[in-house]
Amino acid sequence: MLPLDILVHVRNAEGEPLAMRAALALAPRLDGYLYGLFVAPLGAVAFSTPETVVFQATEADHLYKDALARRAWWQQLLAARNARGEWLVAQGEPVEALCHAARWCDLIVAERPTLNPDAPLGWGTVSRTVFGAGVPVLVVPETAQIGPLGENILIAWNHSREAMRAIRGALPLLARAARVVVLDGTPQEDRLVMRHQPRLDLAGWFARRGVNAQFRSFTPKGDVGAGILALAHELGADLIVMGAWGHSRIAELVLGGATRSLFQQSDLPLLVAH
Repeated sequence: MLPLDILVHVRNAEGEPLAMRAALALAPRLDGYLYGLFVAPLGAVAFSTPETVVFQATEADHLYKDALARRAWWQQLLAARNARGEWLVAQGEPVEALCHAARWCDLIVAERPTLNPDAPLGWGTVSRTVFGAGVPVLVVPETAQIGPLGENILIAWNHSREAMRAIRGALPLLARAARVVVLDGTPQEDRLVMRHQPRLDLAGWFARRGVNAQFRSFTPKGDVGAGILALAHELGADLIVMGAWGHSRIAELVLGGATRSLFQQSDLPLLVAH
């Protein structure tokens, strides 16, 4: 098995951050090399006076230097769990920094804070990273209880490009999981482009890659995301693998969707890709 480089978004460089705990739970399964990334903010200058800009720039440089000094903290966390990795610090906008570092990583692990239910969804740091990074993202809800991760995996399969990208990203975990259950949902259709097209035999695709998966038909009558989460809990899953934002963000913001629902409601980690 080739080692995987895992990028961990460190929002708070003290204690043992939730994203770090999730990454450490995955690392032994993936022979993971963990890059911790802390992004030191730059002050907003749009409405600042020249004097304020100088102060903000000085303060931002102090924050950056302080973050660089946290390298020993990161290495101590890794050493305590017999893990390997490096400490990275960027200065600027978090999404830009994450997408930049993702160029040489295979997976991003990011904590998603609990938001006001009425807050706009799809424009936050995690959602924009899913769109821009080009690699799968393990979304760790703030309410998640991190224990074994990747032992019992649920896949939400709707035959979409996004779902297949998530499955490919999760393949090293799927091959080592004790149990994989696939919720086989209704395929997305694009009647304007093609009426008849071949379908992927996912069971055969898995079998050729050493993944032993159980398939269940999935036709929820109500909220798709809520149905996925309910079955995940019923089956004792510790991870949900799914495509993210299969429809446009605008459509999901207005009409709702599985991504929107699970990002709001899930207390289980989600391995997603767009």
